[in-house]
Amino acid sequence: MTDGARTPIAVIAGGGSGIGRGCALRLAGMGYRVVLVGRTAARIDAAAAEISAAGGIASAFQADVRDWDRLAELAALLGDAGIDLLINSAGGQFAKPSADLTRDGWQSVVDVNLSGSFFLCRQLLPALRRRRGSVVLIVANMWRRPAPNLAHSAAARAGVVNLMHTLALEWAPYGIRVNAVAPGLTDTPALLDQYRALKDAVPLKRIGTVDEVVDAILFMGRSPYITGEVLSIDGGLHLT
Repeated sequence: MTDGARTPIAVIAGGGSGIGRGCALRLAGMGYRVVLVGRTAARIDAAAAEISAAGGIASAFQADVRDWDRLAELAALLGDAGIDLLINSAGGQFAKPSADLTRDGWQSVVDVNLSGSFFLCRQLLPALRRRRGSVVLIVANMWRRPAPNLAHSAAARAGVVNLMHTLALEWAPYGIRVNAVAPGLTDTPALLDQYRALKDAVPLKRIGTVDEVVDAILFMGRSPYITGEVLSIDGGLHLT
């Protein structure tokens, strides 16, 4: 990438669907060149095509955030262009009582959420340093409380928050800010019906929208004097 000297550049992992896709569309509309990273080529290709059709600048890069070497290829592709904003919306989970979790089940969720967050940040650190960029890691709001049937996911998300705090301190001398956003129930295709039924437990009595979460992500990513913070976007659910 050689034409990004003046155009702001955003890399969005998990950019083919849900919150990540929402971020990509919004940022492209704001004049960013967006690089969509995801495991499923069809999804990120479709999102990139939609952005291009609307007059934006987008490219797709198929990668699993758990793949250290593939993320190194992404860093090489970015070259000297650098990154203004890195958003990690890649993640995954499944419901299972802890007594029934297998080693592979535990490892798969921890790897994609926790290890994937570190691998992505670490491999793209040189690009972030070039533009004194910003990182926003997306974690489910379960990181702060017990989560029956989601022990693996909750533990991984809590680990991501601690990682964020550590990177915020270590990378502050580079001018890099690292923050997190913790959505609650959000209206995406990945939200299971069993969780949609919990909307009455939310103090605001509704499920959040993708646009509302994107607003929070861009606020955290573009605010020049905020680092090491988690912003909950859950209608007050974390207060209950």
